[in-house]
Amino acid sequence: MIAKVQPARQHSSSFRRLHAYLTTERDADTGEPLLRGDVVLSDNIAGLDSVAIQMEGIAFLNPRCKDALCHYELSWPPCERPTREQWTVCALHTLRVLGYQDHQYMVVAHNDRAHFHIHIMVNKVHPETFRAHTPYRNWLTLDSAARVLEAKYGWTHTTGPTRWDEESKRAVRTSSSERNALRIARQQPTGAAAKFEHYHDEESLQSFVRKEVAPRVQQLLIRRNVTWDDLHLLLSEAHLRLEKGELGGYTVLAIDHNIRAKASDVFRHNFAGKINREATEAALGPWTPASTSLQQTAPHPAPQSGRNTAQRDERKAQRRADRSALMDEYNRYRNRQREVCKAFTTDGRESRQYLLEVLRQQKREIRASALTWPEKKVLLSQATAQSVLEVRALKLAIQQRRREQFPKDLRSWVADRADEGDARAAAQLRGWHYADLRNQRRLNARLESNALHIGPSPDNDSSTDWAGFEQRQLAAQQKQQILANQIAATRIWTINRKTGDVSYMLNGRVSVIDRGRLVTVLNQDEAAIVFGLEMAVQKYGSRIACTGSEEWKRMVTMCAIKHGIFAQFTDPEMQGALHQEQLLANPLQLRAVRLHSIETRLRTEEIEDLIFTDETDARLLLASLQPAAQSRQLLEILKTSQQPEPKANVDGNLTIALVRSSSGQPAFRVSIHEEKRQEIIDRVAQLRQAAYLASRNNFRTFSNERGGR
Repeated sequence: MIAKVQPARQHSSSFRRLHAYLTTERDADTGEPLLRGDVVLSDNIAGLDSVAIQMEGIAFLNPRCKDALCHYELSWPPCERPTREQWTVCALHTLRVLGYQDHQYMVVAHNDRAHFHIHIMVNKVHPETFRAHTPYRNWLTLDSAARVLEAKYGWTHTTGPTRWDEESKRAVRTSSSERNALRIARQQPTGAAAKFEHYHDEESLQSFVRKEVAPRVQQLLIRRNVTWDDLHLLLSEAHLRLEKGELGGYTVLAIDHNIRAKASDVFRHNFAGKINREATEAALGPWTPASTSLQQTAPHPAPQSGRNTAQRDERKAQRRADRSALMDEYNRYRNRQREVCKAFTTDGRESRQYLLEVLRQQKREIRASALTWPEKKVLLSQATAQSVLEVRALKLAIQQRRREQFPKDLRSWVADRADEGDARAAAQLRGWHYADLRNQRRLNARLESNALHIGPSPDNDSSTDWAGFEQRQLAAQQKQQILANQIAATRIWTINRKTGDVSYMLNGRVSVIDRGRLVTVLNQDEAAIVFGLEMAVQKYGSRIACTGSEEWKRMVTMCAIKHGIFAQFTDPEMQGALHQEQLLANPLQLRAVRLHSIETRLRTEEIEDLIFTDETDARLLLASLQPAAQSRQLLEILKTSQQPEPKANVDGNLTIALVRSSSGQPAFRVSIHEEKRQEIIDRVAQLRQAAYLASRNNFRTFSNERGGR
């Protein structure tokens, strides 16, 4: 059974059109409409005639869903005909695994072709919650469901992304080795060549040319200034000759055996199809047959007896199996290390909650003691400072453990296995090395002789960029470690027994003073600001007030952003700066802000022509009316046009033109058709709302603040 998801039609999917196609056909004699196929409807649909109208009505209640139509098929081989009960059960099973069991759907069975098949039309919008549901990778889910149904009813297994595993009794993904074997099987010869190999137990000319000669021909034709003589010389080394027919087709002749094969069959990348053939002829020039001297001096291939084909194929299969086993081991290693890192994160979260609970308990005990208030202030400050240091030490320890256990990339892991003496890993490294050399040779073959080629220096390899990135990461970690060491070395310098003020020393000088209701930072060292800010958050909660100069406020804001300290400032300017940094860190939020600005201009500026000096704003406006890729392409066409003032009409809604200022900077003039202004405003608002919701789901939110005194 084959499960196929029909691709969505951009801006043209229609419940009514699909309903008419699936259920209506014309009588051959009278032309009257007749019911086509057998139909099954969901319980939440009143009747067959109003299916499309009901689905459109539900879809209209969710304006954010641009395409609410889902259409997929289930088809059986020509030799199988399921009963009505069976195909109904199959349709309901696929709807259930996709999550559409409570949605509106229509199932139509067609038996007008050699293979029996059913169509399922579903409304993505739920009829009660009005939420749109789009399953992730629905084609893979459907293929797994098809494997389950094949095993349930004993139907013929169809090759696909998944296969049925008898041991686990479930559908599993097809491995890379199985996909490679399938790919090789699909390249096997057909027709007379397949019969020859079957009855004579020998390799046919078709298979030999495909495996041995076709890759070399393809590599040759990549080069520049290649002629027919070069191709004839290459084929002569394999004792083959290329001939051209009267109608323009090409054949490959085995000279020793007088056997022919179609060039379009064995050289599919270069001679199959009119486009490939014309491209090859354009690259090689006018047709030139192989010369007689070339045919006579062609070297004869080594006798077949000197090549052990079976042993060679066995070694290939062994290497393929080794690579597959090595890849499976790496996947197990990577999944295992990821689970270890997740466990570290969970332990760190629980340990942090435990430390905070210990701090709260200490504060309760100190407040309930019979000490004087200055003495309580000293003990509370010491407990808070100790908690800050413990939480920071725990965070750094978890980060270090995660870095140590984080899975290596594939090449590094294989290199380590090769150092341990694994022959499979060593063979894989050699294979990668040979592949790099082949890629370099192919690159050199494509280079033009009379041109300038600019590249890295000879002592610079391909890993330079990655090495530089690692060096930067290491430098950042070292800076973090230095800062952590400075904060960890914090110690109490003086304690005022009268007021309860506690002074802390960092980097050899008094830097932070805890005055109970205020935490004072005396110098602008980064370690002092981070320690004071974390202590304030521990004492007073996440909402804090900062007083000081503009420079102090700017440094506090930057430290909170840089070190991930969640704080909400009462100062509007500080909170605004923090918000701006969050906008820069979240592109979805920045997109929502830009769309809000565009929407405001459309609502307030009554003129027909709007000037956009920023290309991004113009592209976002067009993206509300058409796909983003098409909008980007339209702007590129306008910028590269040679017309004095190029312009384009966008679906009859607006006209956009490229204008240039006196400084030469491009700008875009958008002329909105007056009757379309409100529709464009609504579309921009919908796009802004979608970007805002997506960004809000990515922000970290805290339901309550940590309490303090």
